Amino acid sequence: MALDLPHRLAVAAALLAVVTTTAPLLAKPRPSALANISADDSDSKAAPDSQPVERITFSNEGTQETVAGRILIEAQDGGVLLESADGAQHTIEAKSILTRQKTDTPFKPFTPAELGEELLSKMPAGFRVHTTHHYVICYNTSREYAEWASSLFERLYKAFTSYWKRQGMEVSEPEFPLVVIAFADRPSYEAAAKDVLGDAIRNIVGYYNLKTNQVNMYDLTGAESLRDNSNRRGSQREITQMLSQRAAVPLVATIVHEATHQIAFNCGLQTRLSDVPLWQCEGMAVYFEAPDLTSSRGWRGIGRVNYPRLATFRRNLPNWRRDSLVSLIADNQRFRDPSTAIAAYADAWALNYFLIKYRGKEYAAYLTMLSEKSPLIEDDPDTRVAEFKKHFGDLRTLESNFLKQMSRVQ
Repeated sequence: MALDLPHRLAVAAALLAVVTTTAPLLAKPRPSALANISADDSDSKAAPDSQPVERITFSNEGTQETVAGRILIEAQDGGVLLESADGAQHTIEAKSILTRQKTDTPFKPFTPAELGEELLSKMPAGFRVHTTHHYVICYNTSREYAEWASSLFERLYKAFTSYWKRQGMEVSEPEFPLVVIAFADRPSYEAAAKDVLGDAIRNIVGYYNLKTNQVNMYDLTGAESLRDNSNRRGSQREITQMLSQRAAVPLVATIVHEATHQIAFNCGLQTRLSDVPLWQCEGMAVYFEAPDLTSSRGWRGIGRVNYPRLATFRRNLPNWRRDSLVSLIADNQRFRDPSTAIAAYADAWALNYFLIKYRGKEYAAYLTMLSEKSPLIEDDPDTRVAEFKKHFGDLRTLESNFLKQMSRVQ
């Protein structure tokens, strides 16, 4: 089935921002002609570095824009999915293209230094850049906070990739530097994100944007719930002390969750804009989100029981029906509906926890299958269920074992 790409981008942008309240719904945007792509009428393949750069000028709501990069997918009518050197992906409808120029320049991702310059050219005055081995942190808060955040993310990256390598998964180095935009305070963060998430941003601490490939967040040490007159937040040690408070745990967990999404979509475990089931995508991120601020090297939170999610899961067990497992894996509706989103996140964590812990080999094979899906192709519910059953077997048997094991988790 052809994927309504703008709708998926909008919903994914909201759903990939973990919220401790209700998952937001955005208004359905105008459908894109580029979405009318099937596996048979598009050129969808891995784009090597040697692929030449194309420069496209197109109209966008009355203005002209020009982007340059490599073509990932081209529809029969000329619409394209283009990836630029900063890692952003642009969907351009054929009817909006004004000019298209092929060059002799081979496509190359920006280096961290080049990407830092590009980010600073687009951000307001006052932003600076801090780079590490995998990350480019663009920030207008303190350098200490940028360094603290980059250290947290590097440790998460090492722990996440090492974990999946041990499970036999093929994990690749990110092709693009991983970008994090860290705003000094919540108001400036909300103002910048309003065009992406609308009013839903009020409930969102941070989010990973599938289109730009960036994590957006703000300096958590400025949160009112964490500060009093005696609180200082200058050094990394003081930042760690402040964000180790009980009130800070869900805030830091959200940032870790979003960074997990970014890593998964950049190290080969998931493909951006492909139809990754949200139960797996979100549940796996929750599995890794437990923050570990006690070590400067390791990460001991992987696979730790997420007690808030476990409590929600058990509280909603009386509402578990014969079709609950099928509805979770068949489509994303339970995540999109504010009345069921909180329970869906808890169910997704529980199912991922169970499968990773007790069906690890099958889960790794299932994850490999998902990683090979092409962008813009949406699976129907029957396909999703069939793929799940192919890897995990009879649903009734699995559901019985799942509920039994999760009732014993302490």
